[in-house]
Amino acid sequence: MNARDLIAGVRRNLLLVILLAVLGTGAGLGIGLLQAEEYKTTTTLFVSVAQGSQSSIDQRYQGTLFTQERVRSYAALVTTPTVTKPVIKALGLPLKPEELAQRLEVDVPVDTVLVNITARYGDAATVAKIANAVTTRLVGVVAELETPDRTQASAIRVKVVRDAAVPERPSSPRLVLDIVLGLALGLVGGVGAGILREALDTRIHSAADLMRLSDQPVLAMVPKDPGAQAAPLVGDRFGPRAEAYRKLRTALRFIGVDQPAKVFLITSPLMGDGKSTTAVNLAGALAAEGAQVALLEVDLRRPALARMLGLVGEAGLTSVLTGRAELAEVAQSTSGPHRITVLTSGPLPPNPSELLGTQRMRDLLRRLAQNFDYIILDAPPLLPVTDAAVLVPAVDAAILVTRAKKTRRDELREALTVMETARGRVAGLVFNCGAAPTADRYGPYVHDVAQPTMRDTIGDRALPADGRAMRRGNPPVSGDRAVPPTRG
Repeated sequence: MNARDLIAGVRRNLLLVILLAVLGTGAGLGIGLLQAEEYKTTTTLFVSVAQGSQSSIDQRYQGTLFTQERVRSYAALVTTPTVTKPVIKALGLPLKPEELAQRLEVDVPVDTVLVNITARYGDAATVAKIANAVTTRLVGVVAELETPDRTQASAIRVKVVRDAAVPERPSSPRLVLDIVLGLALGLVGGVGAGILREALDTRIHSAADLMRLSDQPVLAMVPKDPGAQAAPLVGDRFGPRAEAYRKLRTALRFIGVDQPAKVFLITSPLMGDGKSTTAVNLAGALAAEGAQVALLEVDLRRPALARMLGLVGEAGLTSVLTGRAELAEVAQSTSGPHRITVLTSGPLPPNPSELLGTQRMRDLLRRLAQNFDYIILDAPPLLPVTDAAVLVPAVDAAILVTRAKKTRRDELREALTVMETARGRVAGLVFNCGAAPTADRYGPYVHDVAQPTMRDTIGDRALPADGRAMRRGNPPVSGDRAVPPTRG
């Protein structure tokens, strides 16, 4: 995960970052308001060794080292009951010795003979009294320890060089600091949570993710449309979805320049990625340009074309492959001005993979390729079943449809591996249900008023069919070959 991925992850989890930042700010404010006022003041002691005026430099240096060693011991005495008990008694504090010890801080600066004693308490005047009383008591304790028999003066001298002053303002709570710290911690936590969530989320979120994961070209990026499930055919010729399918149509022209590809298999890693919608709208985009298009439903497990296009599904591809009907008897045409010849799945067989892998299926594709400019196969997903993999070698190229925030990285890799194992040719990828491009990104060239809608192009219903054989909506036939419908 590089810096760009991290930034993208934070942007995708921006709401989480903002939420934790707000919570952190609120927590800082709450802590600040709930804290009781506390005052702090400091007193300083200087410790030295009594030396004569005739002492040498070496003696003075040795005396300083001795004092520095003793100072650390004196500092440790500050929080002992020997010091705290008399202070509590003298000032009448409602504290236990250990409680007062917790309110005292001792600091010995490095390479000095100074002792800084800081006291904390909820009253300004009292805290100054505590600090001064502790200092006075420590001086007495040191004198007692250094002259146990009291027969001679102590060589150690402890002098107060700074008395504790009454503080003018409380040291805590520091409301502004608490709020800033809360905000900072919230932001750090939010960014961290966003990065962690991004690292654990293996879904593909953008076309940029798709390009980084695969060497295959992204042929089209179809933006999300909440109404697409109810109305799969694009009805807005000015919309970005219609433009995306036109871009996909354009991309197909450059596949196999020396030997143009005609038979395309549309599949996806898993169900629900939008392969059937892509197949239908691609067929419509090709037909709108005047091409003769045949659309075959080779998903013999969960067929959808009959429902999407308002066609009859009782007979179709399986009827032809099993020899129960001729192609001309079951092929149907859509009702638009640029008709598409559609072969629905027909009765669902118990052995779809075996049926699709027969020589009859390959012969059918060859016959259709002789009479149509393009043959679009709406295939089942690659990973759950082998049906699509069986068909891959029989087509010119396959198009893999992925869905934003659904298809996972490992699913994409596995699907491409299946294609490679089947020795299929992958034309490219379609990124479905991504973020819609903004109008100001492409300017006035987003919409082409000359383009009809897919619904207008191919219609959304079948032409009438009579009871025994669906001929009235079918293209004319010659023998057992389907002939493209007449334009117009």
